[in-house]
Amino acid sequence: MDIKKTFYIFFLLSFLEVIVLAQSQDISIYDSSAEGDSSKKLSKTDGTLSSLQRLAWDEARYAVRYTVVLEQKRENSGAYTEVLRSDTDQIYIDVTVPPGEYRYMVMSYNVLGLPDTQSEWDYFTVHNPITLVQPRSGVSLSNNPLSPSPVMWSTEIPVQNSRIIFSRDPDPTKDPHAIVQYVTQGTTTINIPSLGEGIWYWTVLGETADGLSVSATAPSWFTLLSLPPLSSPQYIRPNDNEVITLNQLMTERKIVFQWGEVPEANAYIFSLYGISDKQDLLFTSPLISETSFELTDLAILTTEDYIWHVEAVLVSRNGTIERRGIIQQQPFKVYINRSDTLRVRNLGTKYGL
Repeated sequence: MDIKKTFYIFFLLSFLEVIVLAQSQDISIYDSSAEGDSSKKLSKTDGTLSSLQRLAWDEARYAVRYTVVLEQKRENSGAYTEVLRSDTDQIYIDVTVPPGEYRYMVMSYNVLGLPDTQSEWDYFTVHNPITLVQPRSGVSLSNNPLSPSPVMWSTEIPVQNSRIIFSRDPDPTKDPHAIVQYVTQGTTTINIPSLGEGIWYWTVLGETADGLSVSATAPSWFTLLSLPPLSSPQYIRPNDNEVITLNQLMTERKIVFQWGEVPEANAYIFSLYGISDKQDLLFTSPLISETSFELTDLAILTTEDYIWHVEAVLVSRNGTIERRGIIQQQPFKVYINRSDTLRVRNLGTKYGL
């Protein structure tokens, strides 16, 4: 082959390359998930949950093959790491990836094996079937059983046999003493159950329709804060060191103890002590919702000095005292009057039969 012919062939190939490159256009990527090709097909191998995704694009006019580059976003970072590079002559590829944030781009090559064009990066997220929403990890919550904080999660697919696990263990699923609550299908919100103060970890487990076990990617955690004791109620009657006489008791046949309402309290405990050589507990009431108590068993009043007090408490729906109150004592007296004289009547002389 002479020099002129070689030069001519080289010139022709270069000219064709220029034409091809000049006429090429950006590859257009489109979302094929609407066709049911992605994000709903789950598999689990060696304990790792994965999702089948179809990466698709429009055909480039002069392309004979494509190279797909898939990158995954690193946690707590804006950087991406390449996880796949694949060649194909199709306009899509199917990949199986775990939950995470991804981006991919496609490069095309022409019949000469030369780069043709490439797409922009396209971003997508593979969600875990179960995502913990609230409370967010690290938050502090008030440990108030009458106003419990909500626990919320979301599901990407229908999940059945869902159960929420609360535990002191960072891995709630391994705690044999964990608190487990089952919920009906479709439920994604409950209230935090009655838990003690401190750090709690929680997660959600469930199953897909075909029996595949799924869970949140990682447990979340929150702190339940201790609540200060409730304040002591204001005592209304008997007043401080008030003296109650037998005349009053004979008229009323009871002693009424009354106190003011304490915010956040929903029950009270009344106690009465008699003071002689020592302080003796004479009576303690059950939980009462009123702000008064009537003592009708006057026979327990055998001395003159007494102390009464009321403790405000917060009671949960199951009847457990979740929050106690400060106790302050109030003294009073019962003046036991004595009758002046007691005379029997002279019946005179009587004759029997």
